[in-house]
Amino acid sequence: MNLYTESNTDRVLFGWEIPTVMFQSLNAGFIIIFATIVASFWAKRQLKNKEASSLFKMALGIIIMGFGFLFMVFAAMEFEKSGTSSMIWLVLAYLFHTIGELCISPVALSFITKLAPVKYASLLMGVYFAATGLGNKVAGVVGESASEFGEYTVFLGILVFTVIIGSLFIMILKPLKRLTHGAEDNERVMHTDETEGFELADKQ
Repeated sequence: MNLYTESNTDRVLFGWEIPTVMFQSLNAGFIIIFATIVASFWAKRQLKNKEASSLFKMALGIIIMGFGFLFMVFAAMEFEKSGTSSMIWLVLAYLFHTIGELCISPVALSFITKLAPVKYASLLMGVYFAATGLGNKVAGVVGESASEFGEYTVFLGILVFTVIIGSLFIMILKPLKRLTHGAEDNERVMHTDETEGFELADKQ
């Protein structure tokens, strides 16, 4: 996306050309703005006894991140027609990527600590970050393929792939949750017991 921003995006705003690196700060800015909102959304959903498991959050996050590439598809279509694309597509893409990241990243780290045996927790956390690094490598390979297949094809392929994978996870959510052996349910029960204990202590 940085390469696309540099070469294909109209970055001029009120006569000033915005440096490409500044667009990378959108992710951090959106995290600051939306982190609390996303956390509150899941907390309220859980209080209403609606689906709010870690697996569901991660699956939905994948789909949301995928839809971020829908805006990049629009950007590529605009570039093919006019030779440049509006920066608004890029901003919207980063917005959806950030919201998807907020559904995946903190939840995934927490999920590892819930499921991993205590003595292997640190090792599996390392595996998670190693997988993230491998993902960055794959992203570079996919980015290089844009010169051969075109940005439109690459962005559309990522969109379709992520939406299919996220939807597949939601479809098999119940079997996946059974594999967790009720780790989240046990944690919720423990939290409820602790809360009731504090309430009894306050009454005494």
